[in-house]
Parts: sequence; structure tokens; C-alpha cells
Amino acid sequence: MTVAVSCDLVVASKSATFGYPEIDNGLLPAIHYAHLPRIIGRHRAFDLLFTGRTFPAQEALNIGLINRVVDDTAMLDAARQLAKSLASKPAETVRRGRAAYMSAIDQNYRRDIQTAVEQFCNVALTDEAQEGLEAFFEGRKPVWRRD
Repeated sequence: MTVAVSCDLVVASKSATFGYPEIDNGLLPAIHYAHLPRIIGRHRAFDLLFTGRTFPAQEALNIGLINRVVDDTAMLDAARQLAKSLASKPAETVRRGRAAYMSAIDQNYRRDIQTAVEQFCNVALTDEAQEGLEAFFEGRKPVWRRD
């Protein structure tokens, strides 16, 4: 997911799946709190970030997380075709255009990332996060304390 939301364009195979399982291990996918709502909207992002559910490539396409879904056997060809298309454009224009585009859409990005990372660090130090990580590495379900 980190790679997908960090890319400008995403091509996925039909068999690809996506998800945010961190919540099930007592952690936060904090950097995604800044990225995901901008990409797919507040309510969809909350659903994915807090349910931890896995979802298929077609749903990722439908909600705007990825650009294209292709047959598994066509994945490499589709990615190469997209890369060739972009490479055929005037390089300086693309570079400057992308810089202007990113500046326009990410006005508060650094502040938002800083806040998300701070929250991730705070949660990572909790007993819940430690239990979640231990359970993950031990191959068991975490046992959450309910005080």
C-alpha cells in the first residue's frame, strides 16, 4: 500500500489485493492518514484504514486508488507500454509539470506527514502495539486487554 499511494500511476494485476492490516496488530498506517483521504476520500479511507480488510484490485480501481487493472499475464507489458508512453513526452515539460502538479495538490503535505508520523510513534510505544507485534511474529491472534 505504501508503494501504491506513493506512486503517480499504478497498474495492478487482476489477482492483486490491497489492505491495511496494521490496525489488527495494534499499529497505525500513519503515513497513509495523510495520503489516502486525498486519493479516495475521507469515508472510504476511514473504512480501509480502520477495518483492516483486504480488497481486490477491481475495488482499488473503482475507488481511485489505482489507475488500471490488467490480466495477470499482461502486467509487465501494460507497465512497459505506460512507461513508453510517458517516456515519449518532452522530458523537461513532464518534469516541470509534475513538480507544479505536486506543489498544487500537496500544500500541507509535510505538516500532515509530520503529524501522522508523530502519532505512529506514540502508538508504537503502547502495550497494545507490543502485543500486536509479538502476536504477529508468533503467528497468533493478539490478545487485547480491556481495562
